[in-house]
Amino acid sequence: MRNVIPTTRAIIKDNLSSRVTLGFVIFFPLILALVFSLLGNAFQPHATVYLTGENAQKVGKYVNASGLFTAYIGGSPSIVKYEPVIFINLTSKNVYYNQLEQEYVPLLQSYLNSYYTNQTSIFSSQLILTRNTPVAYEISGVIGVIALSNGIFGVTGVGSGYYRDRLVDRLASSPLRDYEWVLSLMIYEVLITILSSIVVLGLGLILGFTPVSILEFLGVLILSTLMFSGLGAIILGLTPKDKIFLANVVPTFIVFPLMFISNAFYSSSIFPSILGLIAEYQPVSIVNDVVRQAIVFNVLPNPIYLITIIILTLVFLGVGARLLKLREM
Repeated sequence: MRNVIPTTRAIIKDNLSSRVTLGFVIFFPLILALVFSLLGNAFQPHATVYLTGENAQKVGKYVNASGLFTAYIGGSPSIVKYEPVIFINLTSKNVYYNQLEQEYVPLLQSYLNSYYTNQTSIFSSQLILTRNTPVAYEISGVIGVIALSNGIFGVTGVGSGYYRDRLVDRLASSPLRDYEWVLSLMIYEVLITILSSIVVLGLGLILGFTPVSILEFLGVLILSTLMFSGLGAIILGLTPKDKIFLANVVPTFIVFPLMFISNAFYSSSIFPSILGLIAEYQPVSIVNDVVRQAIVFNVLPNPIYLITIIILTLVFLGVGARLLKLREM
């Protein structure tokens, strides 16, 4: 273990002295956060609606036929505090919504009124204020993307560069053990992810979003970074060393689908059918849900999601540590 700190320090010094690496660590997440925060949900093509009360099933079918709304039966008004959805009580004719969905409410009211024989002013609306503003949603969503990109690209980028420049041969001839090499890489990824997150949260403060529960957030950030770093270690470990360039190609086909088919920037309800399920429950979305619970809502994380992250972290790190070796057998 005595070699871990010097090795980590050397990796940090070697990589953060590169302007390209610094740009990726600081400016890439900053640009993502800024662009999507300013866009908000401008491109979200439809909204999710929960209905309860009289004739909920029939009204739900009618709402689904609009093509703009996706209706589900059940729920309560409190759901709009934590999710980008609209809730309707058909018995009392009340529509509950938050800042993320307010642009859809007038059209939804008009659409519902047309169902009730075109009577006017049947449904009243009530705005429920929530911390889940468009800026909060996008800023917290970028955090999962940071853990993903820094974790996978960081390990494969640093590792493949060291193999390419034959620095791994020099490390292999040193007293450094395999697990110390892997542990040093993991610590480096955690540190640069924290750095990237500080930059993004700083932008959030400028745009009016104040995070809460920093300690819980930090724990989730470290876990998720280790999870994706373990996946990066698996990719690098499986890459033939005579084709090490593949370690920088393969992650692209993993990172970008996970980044954009997720709830990082938009609600998973915008995706059609099976893609919606993937976007809802894939690792980046699970990380983002737990992050939002911590820094946006200040509530305890979903235990199932938290256990999932812990299990995936242990599995990816375990497999990655066995595959990523300094010394080939």
